Amino acid sequence: MANRTALYQTHLALGAKVIDFGGWDMPLEYPAHILREHTATRSAAGLFDTAHMGQLLVEGPGALESLQRLVSRDLAGMEDGQGRYTLLTTERGTVIDDLVIFREAEARYFIVTNAGTFQGDAAHIGANLKNAALKDLQTDAYKLDLQGPKTFEILARLAKAEFRKLKRFRMTRADVAGIPSVVSRSGYTGEPCGVELFFPKNDALKMWDALMQAGQPLGMLPCGLGARDTLRLECCLPLYGHELSADITPLEAGLDWAVSLDKEFLGVAVLRRQKEQGVPRALAALKLSGRQPARAGHPVESHGRQVGTVTSGTYGPSVGAAVALALVEPCAAAVGTALQIAVRGTKLDATVVARPFYKPVKA
Repeated sequence: MANRTALYQTHLALGAKVIDFGGWDMPLEYPAHILREHTATRSAAGLFDTAHMGQLLVEGPGALESLQRLVSRDLAGMEDGQGRYTLLTTERGTVIDDLVIFREAEARYFIVTNAGTFQGDAAHIGANLKNAALKDLQTDAYKLDLQGPKTFEILARLAKAEFRKLKRFRMTRADVAGIPSVVSRSGYTGEPCGVELFFPKNDALKMWDALMQAGQPLGMLPCGLGARDTLRLECCLPLYGHELSADITPLEAGLDWAVSLDKEFLGVAVLRRQKEQGVPRALAALKLSGRQPARAGHPVESHGRQVGTVTSGTYGPSVGAAVALALVEPCAAAVGTALQIAVRGTKLDATVVARPFYKPVKA
């Protein structure tokens, strides 16, 4: 049996369609369906159960030095409460997982991982720590994401703290609905307004009910993995196992900004060579001519020759067209390039466009 979050029965009671995701039974969509959940998040707010994601703590005098050797981005100079998106890399320069790492205090770092990679991440990090200890927070901690332009209006009904002043990739401690929480702002929907709530697992139902009660009058809906995927894909945010994997480097995925080539970490020599010589393939954003979506694995062609493969594809409700990300030959990645995607014997016309497909309006 797959793992289940503390809100599994709540999701079933709400009529959610549940699927296996990363070894977890998670809601794909609720009766409102993906399109309405997506639209609610863009126009009001969406509430996501993300307790399947991993939570780790690295603490000790050697915490920073150890993590610096393992991840692609320089973590030095962060302030307490500041976070950074980074990649856990292999010796080949490919990606074990993408992480968000927050500095809670000097020599104390809080790490958020993906669900399916959590055990491997923990083992890899733990085996490479020197003068530091790893703690698994997954058993007792919980995580919910509240995303959308009315996020702070909803939170104002439940907390005295003014979260609107919280900067991107920062975290703070506050009581929300009377529950001691850590609140961060690094959302995966691309929305400029949105937070992640970390709190004790025993308070999961209390927090969910409080957020639902405060948010539904403002148009908030509970949202599943389906809307989470359409939202992140419109904003060209990578999904591990699709745009990132143990066979894809960060440079191929267009994440040069998350790679500090001037520091030493596992696989950096490979990435330096790739930066100098050029990537063998590049991530391209493809806007299709119609609504029919391409899916991961579909071939991308130019004049009848395969030049790449789709990594993610869906219909983008806010874009009004089908969109896809694909790893293609560098010569096929230039904006304006006309390509085709082979989908079950049909060729779908597509054009390479600038990333992202959609830029949410700042509140």
